[in-house]
Amino acid sequence: MPQITNTAAAVQVARALEEEIVSEGWSAGHFVGRRQELAARFGVAPATLSEAIQLLRARGIVDAKPGPGGGIFVATRSPFTHLSDQLLQLREGKATVENCLRVLDALDGPVLHDAVEHASDEDVAEISACAEKLRAAWNSADAPTAIWALHARIARVSPNELLRSLYTNLVDYIIAARLEGVTAPATQARLRTHLDFAKAVVRRDHELAESAISRHRRPAVAARPS
Repeated sequence: MPQITNTAAAVQVARALEEEIVSEGWSAGHFVGRRQELAARFGVAPATLSEAIQLLRARGIVDAKPGPGGGIFVATRSPFTHLSDQLLQLREGKATVENCLRVLDALDGPVLHDAVEHASDEDVAEISACAEKLRAAWNSADAPTAIWALHARIARVSPNELLRSLYTNLVDYIIAARLEGVTAPATQARLRTHLDFAKAVVRRDHELAESAISRHRRPAVAARPS
């Protein structure tokens, strides 16, 4: 039976570790910690810690080495993954909801089409699981987190490191910062649009992906007036 993870907590742990790596100036190969120790340090379940590590690995920030002498280490960073450092600086500022959502909207098409083209069987299974969690959470307080978890998991398929890093960092920022102002009607049509993101990946269907992207664009989502 798969372990249940807390996606919001995983994002917060990933953010805290990323900030520590950047602020301490740790170089490639620096030992960050063992999984059990890190889970205890942050007070999260092993499955949640594993999800946090997966987020960091997807962005090229850490490597995970198994066996004796293994653990979590700072990864050798490519020029593209330095983008994460710049986004950390953004998080300390006052990025607006509107700006974040406009950028994500612009990237949804490339992200989803990459997933349709490149998703592995494992990717398909995990994206399907995210879609089912969203279906179950719809009309509850957990729905926004489930929506962002689906978007982030789809984005992690992309082989384009720059695109993947930018998109997942912005999603992480929205979840971790709990930005106010993201409003949208909790309609069945909106749910269907998000489920079609997942279905397009499962079916390898670029036409369905394009339809879902078109429906997802946001006159339906607006920032609250200041």
